[in-house]
Amino acid sequence: MRGLAIFLALGGCMPPAPAPDLPSVMPGWTVSRAAPVIMAGSLRPQALWNDPSPLRMDDGYALYMTSSTDAPFKPPVLPFRAVSRDGKRWALSPAKPLLTATDGPYASIETPSVARFAGRYWMAFTGVYAKPGPSPMAIGMAVSPDGIDWRIANWTLLQATGGATDWNGYLVGEPGLVVRGDELLLYFSAVGARVRGGPPLQSIGLIRSRDGQHFTAPQQILTQGPLYPPEQGYAGYSSPAALADGGVVDLFYSVAHVRKGADPEWQQVAIHHARSRDSVRFIEDPAPLLTRASASWTDGEILAPGPLRDGGQIRLWFGGHVARDRLAPLIRRDFSGPEFGIGIATIPIDHFTQTTMKKGTDR
Repeated sequence: MRGLAIFLALGGCMPPAPAPDLPSVMPGWTVSRAAPVIMAGSLRPQALWNDPSPLRMDDGYALYMTSSTDAPFKPPVLPFRAVSRDGKRWALSPAKPLLTATDGPYASIETPSVARFAGRYWMAFTGVYAKPGPSPMAIGMAVSPDGIDWRIANWTLLQATGGATDWNGYLVGEPGLVVRGDELLLYFSAVGARVRGGPPLQSIGLIRSRDGQHFTAPQQILTQGPLYPPEQGYAGYSSPAALADGGVVDLFYSVAHVRKGADPEWQQVAIHHARSRDSVRFIEDPAPLLTRASASWTDGEILAPGPLRDGGQIRLWFGGHVARDRLAPLIRRDFSGPEFGIGIATIPIDHFTQTTMKKGTDR
């Protein structure tokens, strides 16, 4: 359901090549390995929960997330808000979607990323068009006085350039908002052509604003590192989300892999992290935080990191699902069960800081 998964159709009938072995993960994470904490079909019939974006509230937590709303795996996919006092037991608040795509140019509104800035709540989102050409999606922005009642501020805040060789020429999407000082930073995933061939070039860009309305021109800030070579089918990075502490930005993102003949051919297979002291130049960790081998229900994909600094811990919500050929039980249960949903991983902040400060790759 993640928006970027629709952009690639490589075709072909040959059996897929073997997937490369994923790197070993960073130690120290406690992961919901057996099942998601928010499973498919919970909170709402046939719900397929994805795209978590958490906020700490005075009385607990708010989690912004998405689901298809009319029929499973079909548009419209729309954003919802759930609340919890303990981070374990959740309830929708409100019960209906926060936004509708009816009056805009999109079939779905996906990947909500929410931040509090300048006295209001801001939601950057991926708008997915009903027809994929010339680009399948763009980035929009909504605002709210309380995080519950939302209005669209800009249907198309950022879109692909259309340039054949631009790093952001084919699409932009999957925004990640974070407040750093007096600026609102919006990280995003972009796809362009890879000049020397191979999988599409997928990297992370940045735009920034001091008022939430006027943003700088996009700049490319992170491309795939040597741990994920394109020669092995890695396309790059997707679904960025960030935390800011003082001047330091911690960026979390998915690793995308393309394997011809697989189902689907574009998959998100790991969650990685990089750190910056100026929001632009990043040092990437020497190992992923999680891979799709980190839980029994993420052997299909692990994706959409949603980080939160909470007391002495880093809490990291993430989306995932089993491999496509293991979805039949979910369908037989009327799209309810542990094969699809949102999980959580936690680590003490001290341990996270120590492990992520080990020598990585300067990007």
